[in-house]
Amino acid sequence: MLDSSWSFAIEDSKLPNNGILTVFPKGVSILLIKKAKKIYAVSNKCAHMACALSGGTLEGYTLKCPCHDWKFDIRTGEFLSAKEIKIPTYQWKVSDGKIYLKI
Repeated sequence: MLDSSWSFAIEDSKLPNNGILTVFPKGVSILLIKKAKKIYAVSNKCAHMACALSGGTLEGYTLKCPCHDWKFDIRTGEFLSAKEIKIPTYQWKVSDGKIYLKI
């Protein structure tokens, strides 16, 4: 049983390998990314001007913002040009075929 800090995000089967989906648990816009069969969960807002990262591109583990080309590591949330700047990352778990996020 999951405690109330975990929120249902999506069925695991709906997130394909190398896929990116936007989910809104508790109204928070979060990108779920499955890369090499591992899930990453990051904020859908760029640290620069809150541009939606869902319109960006993913190369390897680097997510590029579509507005101003800021690049973030999906594993850590770090902005690659200044590691002290980060976007939030979220813990996740799969239970009974469902992905949950800790909000």
